[in-house]
Amino acid sequence: MAIALALGGAGVATALNHPPDTGFRTELTWAGDNAARPALDAATAKLQALSDAVDALGASSRTALASLVAGDTTTLVATLTQGTSQLAQVSAASTALQTGLDAVPYTGDGAALSVSAATITRYQQLAATPALTANLEADWQVLSARAMAASGVPDLLANHDQQTVAAAKQGEAGHYQAALALLDAPDATIATARKLAAALAKNADVTTLSLWIDRQAAYDASLRQLYTALLTSKGKVTDAVRAAFATEEAAKASLPTSTKGIVVIMGDIARGGMNQVVIDIETVRGSLAAALASSAASPSGSPGPSEGPGESASPSDSASPGTSSPGPSRSPGSSTPARPSGPVVTPPP
Repeated sequence: MAIALALGGAGVATALNHPPDTGFRTELTWAGDNAARPALDAATAKLQALSDAVDALGASSRTALASLVAGDTTTLVATLTQGTSQLAQVSAASTALQTGLDAVPYTGDGAALSVSAATITRYQQLAATPALTANLEADWQVLSARAMAASGVPDLLANHDQQTVAAAKQGEAGHYQAALALLDAPDATIATARKLAAALAKNADVTTLSLWIDRQAAYDASLRQLYTALLTSKGKVTDAVRAAFATEEAAKASLPTSTKGIVVIMGDIARGGMNQVVIDIETVRGSLAAALASSAASPSGSPGPSEGPGESASPSDSASPGTSSPGPSRSPGSSTPARPSGPVVTPPP
C-alpha cells in the first residue's frame, strides 16, 4: 500500500508540476517574457525595414529585366544604379536586425527556464531571417553584369543596319567603289556581334541572335559580290551580274521584315540566369513577409504587462465608485465577504 500510494502521489505531482515553458505555469515565465517582449518588438520593426528594402530591390530587378528586353538601355542603366544603392540598404537593414536580435535576453540553452515557448518560437522565427538575404549581393552582381553585357545587342544590330543601308545607297547611285568601301563597316560590326554572341552563349540561348547575324552577314556578302561584279563590268549587265543580283535578292528575302525579332533575342538572353535572379529576390521577399506576419501574430504566452504573477481582478473592479450592486460586497484587500448589515431598529421611548 505504501508503494502504491507513493507512485500515485508521484504521478499527481508530475501532472501538476509543469515545466515553465509549457504555458501551464505562466507565472513562472512572466518576468522573462516581459523582459524579452520589448526587444522582440524592436527586432520585428527592424524586420519590417528589411522587408521594405528587399521589396524595393525586387521592383528594381523587374524593371531592369523589362528594360533589357525592350532595349531601353537608358532606363536599364539607371535602374541598375538604383538597385545597387538599394542593395546597400538591404545589407544595412540586415545588420541592424541581427544587432537587434543579439539584444534579446534569454535566448541561450536555458531559455526554457525563463521564458515561455511562445517567446522562444517568436525569437527563433526572427533569428532565421537575416540569413535569407545572404545571396542577394551575388544575385544582383549576376543581373548587373549580364544585363550590361547584353544591353549592347539592340544598338549593335541597329548600327549594322544603318551601315548596310548607307553602302546600298551608294551602290544604287552607281558608286560601286564607294559602296564596297562602306561595306567594311558592317563587316566589322558583324565580327563584333559574333564575339558578343559567343560570350553570351556561356549563360544564355543565342540561337535566334546567331541566326540573325548569319542572315545579315549573308546579305552583306551578296551586296559585296554584286557591286564587285558591276564594278568589273563597268555597270553592264552580264551573266556574273545577273547571278550576283539573284543571290542578293535571295539574301534580302531571308532578312527579318521587322524589329520584333530583337524582342525575341533579348527575351532569350534574359532567360540566361537573369530571370532566376528576379525569382530569387521574389522568394526572399515572400519568406520575409511570412516571417513578419508570423512574428506579428505570435501570442505572448504570458499575462499582460499590467498583470503580475498571481494577480486577479476582484469582483468589485467592474463597478464604479459610489455605485451599488446586489449581493455582499468585498472590501479592498480582504479575503472574506463583509458581514451584511441588518435593519436599523429604533428602541421605544
